[in-house]
Amino acid sequence: MELRVRKPEGWTTLSFPEEAETIAVAGGKVDGQLCLTLTGEREDGPRVVRTGILDVDETDEDLLANNVPRTDDGTSVVLDLLRPD
Repeated sequence: MELRVRKPEGWTTLSFPEEAETIAVAGGKVDGQLCLTLTGEREDGPRVVRTGILDVDETDEDLLANNVPRTDDGTSVVLDLLRPD
């Protein structure tokens, strides 16, 4: 399964193995910076974890077990917090 995600360097595609039955999104910090973490759950193996994500393409969000936290205008909460005032 592939998801288009935004990382600090721009948009990219992340791959998860087919054995990942569900992919969940959670908030967290990497190197002191707020980001999203995607976790692929597998029945017979360790979780597949992808960190340092700022957003998931809204067209791929239906592939996730839960929703990306977003502001009222649809911006990822993580990106919104990074915007200068």
